[in-house]
Amino acid sequence: MVKELNQIADEEHVDRTTVIRKLIAEAIQNYKMDMVLRKYEQGKISISKAAEDTGLTIGEIEEYMIKKGYRSTYSTVDLEREIELLKA
Repeated sequence: MVKELNQIADEEHVDRTTVIRKLIAEAIQNYKMDMVLRKYEQGKISISKAAEDTGLTIGEIEEYMIKKGYRSTYSTVDLEREIELLKA
């Protein structure tokens, strides 16, 4: 592992400590995003809240969700129902 850290540090032209900090920061961000995605899938938070909690835009969090394999359960029937509600 140290050898790999040294290799990354050499490639990035930074010291090993900087590489470690960067990798930890990325791991924390990925963990937060995965936790938020789970909460969203469970219906505990909205897409807006998911974006806010991760510091991303709604479009960015949607893109992340797609990359992670998330499939919406929102159907055309749901859309039609909401359109009818807006007309009322």
